[in-house]
Amino acid sequence: MKKIFNSTILILLSFIIVSCDLDLAPENVMVDETTYKDEKTSEAALLGAYTRMNAAFSGAPTGVNNYANTGLMLLFGELGTPTLAQRVNSSYVSMDNSQYNSSDHDGYILTIWKTLYNAIDYANNIITNIQKYGDYNRAAMERHVAEAKFLRAYEYMLLLQTFGDGALTGDMNGLGAILRLTPYDGYNPDQIESRATVGDTYGQILKDLNEALPYLSDENATTLAARTRATKSAAFALLSRVHLYRGSYTNDVNDIQLAANYADSVLSVSKGFTFSTSYTHHTSWMFPLNPTGEETNSANYSDEVLLMAPCYSSVSRYSNGLGYSFYNKGNFYVDQQFVQLYPSGDRRGYIDPSQNTACLIWQGSQTNNPSDLTSFKYNNGSGYNNVLYIRLSEVKLTRAEALARINGINDESIKHLNDINKKAFATKPADYTQASFASAQELIDRILLERMKELAYEGHTRFDLIRSGKKLRDVSVPVERMMLPVPDYDVRISYGTIIQNKGYR
Repeated sequence: MKKIFNSTILILLSFIIVSCDLDLAPENVMVDETTYKDEKTSEAALLGAYTRMNAAFSGAPTGVNNYANTGLMLLFGELGTPTLAQRVNSSYVSMDNSQYNSSDHDGYILTIWKTLYNAIDYANNIITNIQKYGDYNRAAMERHVAEAKFLRAYEYMLLLQTFGDGALTGDMNGLGAILRLTPYDGYNPDQIESRATVGDTYGQILKDLNEALPYLSDENATTLAARTRATKSAAFALLSRVHLYRGSYTNDVNDIQLAANYADSVLSVSKGFTFSTSYTHHTSWMFPLNPTGEETNSANYSDEVLLMAPCYSSVSRYSNGLGYSFYNKGNFYVDQQFVQLYPSGDRRGYIDPSQNTACLIWQGSQTNNPSDLTSFKYNNGSGYNNVLYIRLSEVKLTRAEALARINGINDESIKHLNDINKKAFATKPADYTQASFASAQELIDRILLERMKELAYEGHTRFDLIRSGKKLRDVSVPVERMMLPVPDYDVRISYGTIIQNKGYR
């Protein structure tokens, strides 16, 4: 197997690009002919771009000190939702009530914003400079550029769903992202860019993915390494997510149909990505891939994973930024009311003290807040669990929801729902049938509930609630404040060019 992490750490030492917010110019930007002319160094820079996306999403290390930061982007997708309860003195309590103060703006809000733009700039350097300086095998150059465009699309989607004003509620004229498509040259008050519309931001995301598709790998994923790189299947899955997010609030038939079609493009051709309802299969490959609580660089992986970021303990001790927070439960813990959504026998949430089998809800640290529960998805206090971006369970639930929105009560949606619902049971529950649902909306709501139960703590919950018109944990939060405000710092130094979201003006 390829030694992914040795290459990644080399990148951190040799190809660090620090281009954060509007007033910080890149340092040590190696975008010259020497770097991008050669296939080996271009490949190294591309691996660095994957590292930057992991840093933006899960808080993985961004520099040579190899220390992780808090995985704020993923946490924003879960805090303020039914899945997690916060302590009164939590550092992120404002994510519950959307009452953000200056410390929040200059702290975690700015961090989420700038680490996403840092990752985007890394992708921009690869796209621009391979096309400008690349002098190696044409197919390899096209694949490198395609992977960088996939990363840029994924990162802009994270930005849009987090900061986009109306991005998940159908307002295509709302304020989206600042679209930077070339390497960042630093802050210039005479050249400050304004925010594109939500519609134009979606358009750029889809453009990147569609331009990348012909050149991405279509090989069977037979190794863990193959699941750490963007493939055609991963691009189809992300396209499905983007169209579902864009179209579900208004039930746009065109977007919903495309979400269903792209999901089918993944599910109908396995390419080594497989889903099983077998209980023993689920026991062997229980999230997060390795139930020992500490990942290794072996061939141990779940075969439903389409794209992941490896965070290993055995190669340079490369961690994510989630393990400490989840394991120790200092700021938040799993809500007991959420645990009660899992029926007896469902290993994703139900805990039977008489059984010795691990479940996906567990105690975590026995010394820190021992009476509270946390998620086994991050079961190592040092952060040595792999981080998942896309897996088949999400794709199946997307297909199920999209078909239910288009066709009403139908057999295929119910089959996908049954597959997800029963896979974690040793004794399988009775299948749902068409007679189980009085209306199409009842089926959609049941699919959305299953989506929350299955994908909890993976960074989806807040965005699924917003796009489906549901309330957050604090039901008084208006829809205009369910996303984050743009950091005040960037608004100030733009001299009015960057406009704040309407819920925070």
